[in-house]
Parts: sequence; structure tokens; C-alpha cells
Amino acid sequence: MRRWSILNLSLLLALLGYGNYLLEAPWGAFAIAGLGAWLGGELALRDATLQRYRDFAKVSNDLLWETDHRGRFTDLNGILAQIFKLRIGQRWRTLFPKAPDLAVLNAATTAHRPFRNLELSIQLSPKQPPRWMRINGIPLLDESGRLRGYRGTALDITPHWQAREALHTHTTRLEREVVAAARELRLANQELAERERHLRTLINAVPVGIADLDIEGHCRYLNPVGCTLTNCPEQAAWGRHFLDFVHLDSRDYVEFAWDINRASSQIHWIEFRLRGSGRWVSACWTHLIENTRQPLSGSIVIFFDVTEARHKDQKLWIQAHYDPLTDLPNRSLFRERLEQALSRAKREHQHLALLWIDLDGFKAINDSLGHAAGDGLLQQAAMRVRRRLRESDTVARMGSDEFAVILPAIPDLTVAAQVATALLARLREPLTLSTARHISASIGLALYPLHTETAEALVQFAETAMVAAKQAGKNQVVVWQPPKVEPGDGS
Repeated sequence: MRRWSILNLSLLLALLGYGNYLLEAPWGAFAIAGLGAWLGGELALRDATLQRYRDFAKVSNDLLWETDHRGRFTDLNGILAQIFKLRIGQRWRTLFPKAPDLAVLNAATTAHRPFRNLELSIQLSPKQPPRWMRINGIPLLDESGRLRGYRGTALDITPHWQAREALHTHTTRLEREVVAAARELRLANQELAERERHLRTLINAVPVGIADLDIEGHCRYLNPVGCTLTNCPEQAAWGRHFLDFVHLDSRDYVEFAWDINRASSQIHWIEFRLRGSGRWVSACWTHLIENTRQPLSGSIVIFFDVTEARHKDQKLWIQAHYDPLTDLPNRSLFRERLEQALSRAKREHQHLALLWIDLDGFKAINDSLGHAAGDGLLQQAAMRVRRRLRESDTVARMGSDEFAVILPAIPDLTVAAQVATALLARLREPLTLSTARHISASIGLALYPLHTETAEALVQFAETAMVAAKQAGKNQVVVWQPPKVEPGDGS
């Protein structure tokens, strides 16, 4: 279309250059009229195409959108724009507060790159559940290469996400049906052989591992998915005890759960690691109890791969409980461990010390050498404190240049003070940065049960003692002391 428009414009300019001649020629008027009709037809065709695109956009189930360089909507089309009540000028990024692909979206928009098939959650209102969108976008650049905005599409895939929950329910129901089918197989006789083969085909087709065990726990059958998960061929699996498939790290736990439920015919659930492949599986099993109505015996085990989900859960837990810079427990995990240590100290009648550490001179190094040097300082300080403590102790980063140390089962206040003094000396040693640097620390100490019996007060007293160490000249350990009561302050 653009090539024809340029050609038409060229012809028009040429004709206008000979306008007087054409008007005087007998056929000139007809030529000009023909050219006008031609140009008018092309404009009409362009307008019709544009109108058709707009009509398609209005009735499309997708969301067609365009933003300026600041991320504000400049154009919205499609039914979803009306359903979600989106408006021109609204910042599109505010619709996606949290989502698995948000980091990918940030990277793409920062680098002015296109993105495709990103799945993001959209929170329309606090009272409504989030909906899920699959979005695509391309950057719009001007002639100088600067970003003018983005243009793209979005599709509501909430039903797809909801289907996953339905699939989980369906899988559970299917597993129960498979267990029932396997039990019926054991009851089948010769005249039900055809039905047995049909059910076996069904078992081989389900996307879970299935093992049929005898009364001693030896494998009588392992379906193809089970062979893949255990990394064991079917023939090699026959006769092997089920515990042989379990990783040594999980074997004691699985064997214990297996033995205590041996006399139960209910369905039991357990997660463990497989020996051959190292993958994590979630398994349910039921024991076929022999009785007068059911002469069969043995067990049916159904297991499916949860390795990826387990890794994701572990990664999320670590991100929520550990400081990414120093790999130390963060404030949240510190609170949990302090409560646990305090409960153990109360139960076993032991002392527990809490040290609150603030680095002296950190801000000066951070300001003069930069944040990279400051991060390196914090990492070295964290490593020094951690290496000086016992395995049973906990050191956590509480934020900025503050650390906290939990010393459980400490003999008395004197030993706790000695540990704090040793940490003080260790932190004074030269640091390996761009140049040799020295820092010190101010440490506050509070002891259970000498000073308090609650975690909140213990933290408050240790932090107060640290502030007192700062005010007293830094580079020292201060044990919390209750405030002095001046004469006449009584009732």
C-alpha cells in the first residue's frame, strides 16, 4: 500500500507540473478526472481497511493495547478492555503487581525488546480474585531509535489456570480409580482376562507411576511411567523390594511410615526421593489386607514427579528467609529461631545470650569506596562472625550493617561476654577491599533469664545495649543494665 501511495503521489506531482497543458488539451480534463478517481479509490480502500481493523479490534476477545514511552495506555480495543474497565492514560504496569514472569517482562521493557507469551496475574480489585493474562508486545521506536511506547495483545487465560486445579482433583480421583481397578484385577479369573488386559492398558497410559507389590513388598509390576521415574526397566524391577527404589536419605523415613501403616487398608501419602533417578515423588499407597471376602494381599503404590515443584518451593523458602547478599538468615528466620531457642532454654533450664552487632565506620567506607565495596565489607564481616561461632549458634543480618547472634546453651554471662569480645577482635582485623581498611563494631548483650524471659524484650535490651556501646565511644561490648532509679522517683 505504501509503494502505491508513493507512485500515485509522483504521478500527481508530474501531472500538476503540466497542469496548464492538460487543461488546454482535449483529453486533459479526462486524465485529471481519472487520476482523481484513482486516488480517491485508493484512499477509500485504505479507510475501509482501517475501519475493518477497528471493527475487528472492538469485537476481539483479545485485548489490543498501545502505550506511550511512560507506560500509559494510549489506545485500547477488544472486549477485555471493557470487561476490565481499562482507561486511556492508565499505567499498564500497575495491573501486574506480582507474577512469575514479571522479571522477564522487566528485562524486556528495560532493553526495549519484544516479549511473547508472558503469563502475568492482574488484580482488578481487592475484593476480586486475580485473573491471569498472556501478553505479547513489541517496542515502537521513532526514526532516531528512541522508544515511543509499546503495542501488543493480551488474552485472558484464567480458565487455563483454573483447569490446573481441576486437573489435580481429577488426578486424585483417577488414582483412586486406578487403585480400585488394580484390586479388581487381582480378583479377576480366567473369564475376565480380556477385561484385565484392558485395565492394564489403562494403567500403562496414566501419567503416574504405578507399582504392584506382594505381601513382602516385592515388585510384581511397574508401569512404563514408573520405570522412567525410577530409572529401572520393567524386567529389572520384578522381584525387587520397594525400598530398593528409595534413596538412602529417605529410606528410614519411608520404611518407618510403611511399617506403622502395614495393617491399615486406608490410602496413605508420603514424599520421598528415588534412588535410581534422584527425583522427588509424591506417593500414595494402600495395603490389600487379606480376609475372607478378599483373598488378595500386597500393596498398590502410585507416585508422580514433584521435583520441579519441590525445587520451586525450596527456592521461594530460601528467598523468604535468607539475606541474598550474605547468605545469612534474615529478620524473619531470626525471629523463628529465637523463639525456638528460647523455648528450648526454658524447657531445659539453660541460659541464652543475644548479641546485637552494629559495624562502626561502615557508612564512611560505603560512601567513599561505593556500594560494591560496602557489600564486600558486609560479606567479609558476616563470614568472620559465622566462622567464630558454634554450629548450634545463629547469626542473622537484621538490615544494613546490623547483625544479631543467638547463643543457646551458654554457661553464663561471663562466657557470653567472652564470645562477644572475641567477635569484636575478629571484626577489627584488616579488611580485603580495594585497599586495606579497618572497622570496628559496637556490640550489645542481653541474657535469658537474667535480664528477661521474652523474645521481644531480649531483642530490645540487646539493641539498647548496642546503642549504649555506640554512645560510649564504639568498639566495645556493653551488657544491658536496667535503668537506674533516681532517689525520689518512687511512688
